[in-house]
Amino acid sequence: MANNLPTIPAFEPGTNPLESWRHWKEDFEDYLEALRYSEAPEKTKSAPFRHLCGEELKIQLRAFDLKLNDGCGGVTLQQVLQEFDKYFLDYQNEIFASFKFLEIKQEQGEKFTDYYSRLRNAVVECNYGESQDRMLRDKIIQGLLDKALQERLIRETSKKAKTLQEVVSECKTAENSKVQASVMNEKLSVNALKNFRNYRNQSKNKK
Repeated sequence: MANNLPTIPAFEPGTNPLESWRHWKEDFEDYLEALRYSEAPEKTKSAPFRHLCGEELKIQLRAFDLKLNDGCGGVTLQQVLQEFDKYFLDYQNEIFASFKFLEIKQEQGEKFTDYYSRLRNAVVECNYGESQDRMLRDKIIQGLLDKALQERLIRETSKKAKTLQEVVSECKTAENSKVQASVMNEKLSVNALKNFRNYRNQSKNKK
């Protein structure tokens, strides 16, 4: 079964090693789940990690000098992952993460849900704590392409504060309404053109 499954690329630290590690770890755990390794012995589970992680993680893994787990006769996969979690925390840079988060704006043609997902992923590294929802709410409004919606939300929130979910819901509704209006206008235009052609043909036939 393993031969029929695509592999995952080796770990690449990039400009944000902590974020890269978290994403790679998620991909690796999904890969193990797809291979049904969850019930396998610890030695068996750690073998794919060493095979897939890449040279950089292999070198660091040797440097950890992890103690053997007596219960399984070797170093467990959980030990390895936890050690790398602690190792990459040293790369956490809240200022840089906040800079990247605050730079995000909705791109031309980008759906609101995609824009919101990018913000949700980026805000995790900022460690805003209890202020996270407020920062997300404010950033959503600040980066909107729809300036009419942006102005309305600013005006309304100045009178009564809105929650993150209220702002998200209004943005989704506004985008959906635009799509529906566009479809309706397109159908009206097509019908108007058909009616005009029918009228013109009837006029020709009368003549």
